[in-house]
Amino acid sequence: MIGKLTLLLATASQLVHGAFPLVDRATGKIETAPYCPARPASPEFQRAAFTEFLHQFLEQHLVNESLTNFVSDEYIQHNPAVLSGRQPSIDALGAGGPYDFSKGNVTIMHYLFDSPFGMVHYRVDFPGQEPTAITDIWRFNGTCIEEHWDVIQALPKNATNPLALF
Repeated sequence: MIGKLTLLLATASQLVHGAFPLVDRATGKIETAPYCPARPASPEFQRAAFTEFLHQFLEQHLVNESLTNFVSDEYIQHNPAVLSGRQPSIDALGAGGPYDFSKGNVTIMHYLFDSPFGMVHYRVDFPGQEPTAITDIWRFNGTCIEEHWDVIQALPKNATNPLALF
C-alpha cells in the first residue's frame, strides 16, 4: 500500500508542476520528467514524449519547462543565431528573449515522428507582420532530445504562389 501511495503522491506532485509520467508501452516502464539525462526508451515512448514536448513548447508556450523536461544540457543546436546547450535556447526562446513567440499565434501544420527524429512544420503569426513558416527537426537519444535543426522563412509581401509556405 505504501508503494502505491508514494507513486500516487509523486504523480500528483508532478501534475502540479506541469509534468506527468509517460509510460513506455513497449516495456511497461514509467518514466518521469525530467527525461534527461537520457535513459533507454522505445520508439513508442519517444513518440509520446515528442507529442508532449510539442504540446508544452508550442501550444502552451512553456519554453523553460518543456526544454528543462525534454532537452539535454548538452543540446546540439544547429540554428546559427543560438548557441548549443539547453540554457541558450531557453534564453533565446523564453519570455523576453529575442525569439519569444509567445505573443504570436502558433498553428501546427504537420508533425511526424520516425525514431529517433521528430519534425514539426508550423505557422507563427505576429500582429502586424507577415506569417512565418518554421520547420524544426529534433533528434532523440532514448528519453532525451539531444539535437536540433530548423528552417525559418517569412512569407514575402508579394508572394506569387497563394499556397506558399503552408
